[in-house]
Amino acid sequence: MDLRKYREKIGFVRFHAIAFIALCIVFYAGYKFANIQNNNLQAKKRLLDKSLANLSEEFQKQQSELNMLKVELEIAQIANEQSQSNIKEGINREQSLKEQISFYQRVMAPEMSQDGFVVEGVEVSPTLSENNYALQIILLQYEDVKAVVKGTLKVRVHGSENGKVKSYDLTELQDEPKTSLAFAFKYFQVLETSITLPEGFAVSRFELSTDIYKYRKKRGSYSRTVKWVEAFSED
Repeated sequence: MDLRKYREKIGFVRFHAIAFIALCIVFYAGYKFANIQNNNLQAKKRLLDKSLANLSEEFQKQQSELNMLKVELEIAQIANEQSQSNIKEGINREQSLKEQISFYQRVMAPEMSQDGFVVEGVEVSPTLSENNYALQIILLQYEDVKAVVKGTLKVRVHGSENGKVKSYDLTELQDEPKTSLAFAFKYFQVLETSITLPEGFAVSRFELSTDIYKYRKKRGSYSRTVKWVEAFSED
């Protein structure tokens, strides 16, 4: 439509009034649209700020936990190093004590060790038969192992039978065929046999003794007493 003809038709004043009103409507609509856009942007900004704050808080929390883990790791490493050091010190102390014990045994109780020969252990365990037991004796040589040590072990079994003191030579209690208690070794030897105890006989201790030979020459004698409760094992 031709604006000039339309202005002449409705009049100058009315035309400009309508134009002014239209312009105001356009400005108002633009203002409202801009305001809505601004509100939307503000809402998005608040949401992003909140997300950023949450992420920052979570990061701080994770950083704090990481720092605590680092501290715990350092403490664990220090404790582990200390434990390793304590273990080494314990091993050294144990070795030193063993050497001292060995020295005092040779000086104060020579019968407990002869040229490094010892009865390292005696173990008794029950079998399926009544009053029948497996006997294991471990012999060890821990000094001057260049030569073979020889001998025959004698074992006396002490206890009580029907309320009276009683003792047996181990050979009297051994099952057939009887196992020899002779030994000949450079480092260690295990003697194994089985025994059957008489009815009513309660063992209290084993008394072990032997003469020690090296290079066909007697080097001395050895003896040791082992209590039944120390040797007995149910495993």
